[in-house]
Amino acid sequence: MKFFRSKIDDNQVEDLKDQILNGRIIDWSPISNKNAGIKFEDLKYILEYWGNKFDWKKQEEDLNSFTQHKTKINNTEVHFLHIKSGFKNSVPLMLIHGWPGSIFEFLDLVPLLTNPKTENKKSMIPFDLIIPSLPNVGYSFSIDQKPKDLKQISSIFIKLMKQIGYKNYFVQGGDLGSFIASIMAIKDPKNILGIHINFLPLPRGLDKTPNNKLEEQFYIKLKNWMHFETGYQAIQGTKPFTIAHALNSSPIALCSYISEKFFAWTDNKGKLFETINIDRMLANISLYWFTGCIGASFWPYYIRHKTDWPIDKDCPILIPMGYSEFPEELFSPPKTLADQFYKNIIYWQKHNKGGHFAAMEQPEILASDINSFVKKII
Repeated sequence: MKFFRSKIDDNQVEDLKDQILNGRIIDWSPISNKNAGIKFEDLKYILEYWGNKFDWKKQEEDLNSFTQHKTKINNTEVHFLHIKSGFKNSVPLMLIHGWPGSIFEFLDLVPLLTNPKTENKKSMIPFDLIIPSLPNVGYSFSIDQKPKDLKQISSIFIKLMKQIGYKNYFVQGGDLGSFIASIMAIKDPKNILGIHINFLPLPRGLDKTPNNKLEEQFYIKLKNWMHFETGYQAIQGTKPFTIAHALNSSPIALCSYISEKFFAWTDNKGKLFETINIDRMLANISLYWFTGCIGASFWPYYIRHKTDWPIDKDCPILIPMGYSEFPEELFSPPKTLADQFYKNIIYWQKHNKGGHFAAMEQPEILASDINSFVKKII
């Protein structure tokens, strides 16, 4: 295990700016509609900001203000943040990002979990945070190592916690991170005290006959989402490197592909950058660009398309689980369905604002939910 600091060469930063400002985009608005992808004017605004105002060095300084390490587990390089609260009663918590996210998702959540405000110290639990980059993403990515699927990543993260020295701990995740957290709960129930998730994955093979109105509404929403919003899964699951070559050749293409998900998956009401910090989003996209990891980040989708679903209905989760339901999540199964797989749901909180990128959209709410869940156990 060795200390790590992000240090992108100034020439790389300038080259990125040049490509952004000198690239070409075409206005498709005369023949497109709101459901055809990112709007021309939105992409144009982001690119102008990225090329002229965005400060990568500032974002890099924010990242480097936290202790980072790299280690090797199962012949896989793993980059992670290890942030200790400084309190004696702190609780170990792993935060796991998804796709198309990165460690930058969590930077604004860190102080809320590690250093609760003075007036809340009696009611808020201080956490020691372990925030890994998925082995296929960011500084965990290496062109020399084979990408990993979700089951492999879960095993690596279990070993990471043991290597750091944590026997018992909690896990939190959204998107692919919620899959990984759930798989970890199945693999290591003796050491993981509980998992909190803000995206609710279910195994395939559950009874899909609606038993109530909420289940009926969920299946309708799921069907619509599968029909209109899963084009990215199709290409990432079948020909990931074809699109990866295109995205790695142009930061404009990469930005269009990733930022579209922030527009589509957040509770933004047409005003995305009143919902999330544009600099954090662009730091996330820049990290994908500088490391060239986008193709490897698709790997879990590719493996999922070719093999069994990563969670199995015959292996239910028995340890405590907590769930935060945000209204603009991709889809949210009702608790009656979740109960079929998560057998020990002790916390379920429904909110009236927020979406898929909860740590970026509503960090205070997410931090409060994590605290409330953990308090029920310790």
